[in-house]
Amino acid sequence: MPLSSIKQTLLQALDEQFPLYLHDWQSISTQIYTSPAPKIQDIWLSLLRHHGFFVQYLDSGQQILYGEYMVEAPQTLLFYIKYTPSLAMQQATFPLLSHLAAIRAYSSRREPFPLNVKWLIDGQDDVSASALAHFFTQHRSLLQADDCILYTTKHETGKEGIQPELLLGIKGHLQVEVSLRTADHSIPTAYGAIAPDAAWQLIWSLAALKDAREDILLEGFYDDLQAPEDEVVASIAQLPDTSTELKQAWGTEHLLMDIEGVRQHYAYWLTPTCTITLLSSPSDPQTSGDRDLLPAQAHARLDFRLVSAQDPYKIFTQLQHHFATHTSYPVQCRLLSASRPIAISAREPLVQRWLQAIDGASRQPPVLLPLANDLYGYALISDQLACPAMGIALPVSSDATLEEQLRIQMIQHVLFLASCDKPTPDQANQRSSH
Repeated sequence: MPLSSIKQTLLQALDEQFPLYLHDWQSISTQIYTSPAPKIQDIWLSLLRHHGFFVQYLDSGQQILYGEYMVEAPQTLLFYIKYTPSLAMQQATFPLLSHLAAIRAYSSRREPFPLNVKWLIDGQDDVSASALAHFFTQHRSLLQADDCILYTTKHETGKEGIQPELLLGIKGHLQVEVSLRTADHSIPTAYGAIAPDAAWQLIWSLAALKDAREDILLEGFYDDLQAPEDEVVASIAQLPDTSTELKQAWGTEHLLMDIEGVRQHYAYWLTPTCTITLLSSPSDPQTSGDRDLLPAQAHARLDFRLVSAQDPYKIFTQLQHHFATHTSYPVQCRLLSASRPIAISAREPLVQRWLQAIDGASRQPPVLLPLANDLYGYALISDQLACPAMGIALPVSSDATLEEQLRIQMIQHVLFLASCDKPTPDQANQRSSH
């Protein structure tokens, strides 16, 4: 049976049973709204178990729920969702319900399910990065998969997105503290013609990092940049101009260089940044009186957002060299935090299959975004599980369109799974004889 026919019969099964799925949604919504937060994970546990998943809690507080549906398929897909009671209900439940509907559609048509599937539903309150890293290290073998989908409710293009967003990665981050000292203690300003001012010395060094056009002058900073893929550039070029909205929200008259439209989106998504987030020159604690004094010390905090293949540790070394060569006074550079940018290609099969599935189910095309500023768990999953990972932010629907959105997302799930179905020669022969 050709793959297109398989899709057709699966969609027919989905359509026939949709009233049942809608009833499931209404029942689960009622349970969630009326249950205390610690008991909500039990609702997911019962639902997964009812659909044939092996389910267990991975923590003593029963807030991290794991379920697997293993069918001896050649590939395994991990779904991860960070669930909190404050989320929009459809964003938390639609992904899971859509997946279970797809399983039921395959089962009703006696089609072999094309993937091994794992679900990780994280209902913890805020946890530290180190605690989350320890969790993934502890359960690495259990969570291992060929691909991973992370569902998020944070929309990068607006507070209430009406289109699904496919997030291909996260930006890198480098935060550095810089301290400069010019003397043992503060000096009266009367000596300003001959005594060094720590604040000016640091400001001059900082000014040499970036010019008025926002180009970062740190030697070697752009050496490792990779050109963005055409698909990504084309996608962000379709985003609406939000420059006026941003200026009003921030209470500012201008964006940098009066940037707007496509240039604004290109700069935001694909350009690295260097920002001063703190600048101070405090007087020495032992200095008393109210005399005007030249500061003997000055401090700054720098924040870099990195793209493509930029290495924060390499840039930190370049930064140390920069300050050593732009002032004759001792400068201390302290690395506060660092993380590398991580992304997958828009041409990755995982991405292409979801794009095709969304295109086949919805009138709203997805937005393909290259690098989010933050995507909970993405870095740990990419690093520790070493598999391609993509984030999905689902649209937020009004009550009037919830039923339609549920149907659309179920169709998307079926189309995605059907696109993963690559039968062996024996399976193909068996299907063609039906």
